[in-house]
Amino acid sequence: MKSVTVLGAIASSTALTEAAKSLWVNNTPLSVQPYAILKGHGTPLGGGDVWNRFPVSGNSSGGAFTIMTTHGPGDLRAGPPGLFPHVHKKTYENFFATKGRIQLWAQGLDGFLKGTTQQLTRILTKGDFGAVPQNGIHTFKVLDHDSTLTGVLVPGGFEEFFFAMSKPTFNPTALNTWDVYPQLNFTPRADAVNSKGGEGNWYNGPNTLPGSNANPYFIAKNYGPKYINDKHGYYQIITPLVTGKESNNQFAQGHITMDLKRGNKTSPTQKVAQHMAFMLEEGELHVGVEGYDEVRLIEGDIVFVPKNTPFTYYAGAEFTKFMYVSGGGDGLDATLIQGGKPTSKAVYPVSQDEATAFSAPGISDGGKGGKGGMPMLRIPGFRI
Repeated sequence: MKSVTVLGAIASSTALTEAAKSLWVNNTPLSVQPYAILKGHGTPLGGGDVWNRFPVSGNSSGGAFTIMTTHGPGDLRAGPPGLFPHVHKKTYENFFATKGRIQLWAQGLDGFLKGTTQQLTRILTKGDFGAVPQNGIHTFKVLDHDSTLTGVLVPGGFEEFFFAMSKPTFNPTALNTWDVYPQLNFTPRADAVNSKGGEGNWYNGPNTLPGSNANPYFIAKNYGPKYINDKHGYYQIITPLVTGKESNNQFAQGHITMDLKRGNKTSPTQKVAQHMAFMLEEGELHVGVEGYDEVRLIEGDIVFVPKNTPFTYYAGAEFTKFMYVSGGGDGLDATLIQGGKPTSKAVYPVSQDEATAFSAPGISDGGKGGKGGMPMLRIPGFRI
């Protein structure tokens, strides 16, 4: 892979931040620059108890991709979704359940018109994913009282449609000019069993990537392909959701789960040939970008790194997990996958020597210094 250059461990995150400035911003930038933004921030659109935010926009990503979050209560009424089924001919749209439950229906337009493919539906819960490539019919419905949906749209800039639609001057008969093509003959199926309708596995077996962008598909949390890489002395588990094969090399998306970086390990400096964003899901991620202070991300925070910008990243807590979005199909994820090996596990091994010793009041490691045996709980009057 030639799209990622590892500059080596000689440039640590400390070296990157000499004479640096803050990476944090309060709102989504209007042009491409390195930045970090807190959960719940970003260009807002909404009102009352339903809000969309765009922490990465077409402007801030140079047209590479948009990341949007939608938070609010669901449509709890029985029946089909209120949103009409539609197609985007130019826009690839992905759905990731960050919280709550979201039901997504999808089918390739060509297969629907010819009757050669099945309509699929899945009820997404936290960590589940649905991909709708260009020319995929889709609609969705938020089902829980408190749900958050994270969407990735490629290329970036589709958010302009949402802002236009919110204005009283919006012309609903001109949807096609916004790459929205209603498909009113599509009837969402109502026969889902165990959160699944249509062919393919869900939580009942491995979920595979299709290897093309011909049709929509779904990946249940931790049931997709996984790869483990320990090249730098700590583990990274890469779980791709979209690769260059599924996006015609437009973008890549997935998750990385990281081992805690120990004091004797170094985090090599990377330089990626595409714009890239990380969104924290669990744990604590440290990111250093050349010319900026190192930032510490927690759940929901996002960092954006422009292409060809040196940066480092490492985990500050065990089992740190983040979503990555890359503005091309041959980015950091592809390099990590190439340097790793397939695994069936969503967790990495931890040796007893590396396990964090117990030190909480009332808990003893049995005098073994954290090396072997279960910790002992000592309660007056009881013996375990």
